[in-house]
Amino acid sequence: MIHTIPLNIKRRNNTVALARQSGLGLIEVLVTVLVLGIGILGIASTQVVSLQMNSQSQNRSQAVLLAEDLLDRIRANSDNPGAYALADDDAQGADNGACDTSFVPANASVAANDIAAWENNLSCLLPAAERTVAVNGNTVTVTIDWDQNDQSMNPVVVRTQI
Repeated sequence: MIHTIPLNIKRRNNTVALARQSGLGLIEVLVTVLVLGIGILGIASTQVVSLQMNSQSQNRSQAVLLAEDLLDRIRANSDNPGAYALADDDAQGADNGACDTSFVPANASVAANDIAAWENNLSCLLPAAERTVAVNGNTVTVTIDWDQNDQSMNPVVVRTQI
């Protein structure tokens, strides 16, 4: 058997004057646009930071590869590692200190050609690159620094024994 329970609901007349609500919908839309705009600015700033970090990561990887390239050149000419020593200075490209994409080594010694080609690559691939190559017996240390747009970043230092 089913019992029905009578419900007594009193209805109220909720008529609100149209004059009291004028502009309320517009304010809601403006607040929504403001919140959406702040969110989009946050996403855009995150994207900019991501692009900067990606660029720094690419430059750091390039510096490591260039340091390993020079160390491989020194290993290939291991009879004369002292000829590869370079004091701390800006990387000099083949085109009067700038990058030369059509660089061809001159008829100099193997070490001089290796250094010229390596420094040209360094000036082409890293912005405002500085390099140091220290040779102490059989230990070679290559230090590469560049314009990283962040003073807290350290230069790349690769040390090995030949």
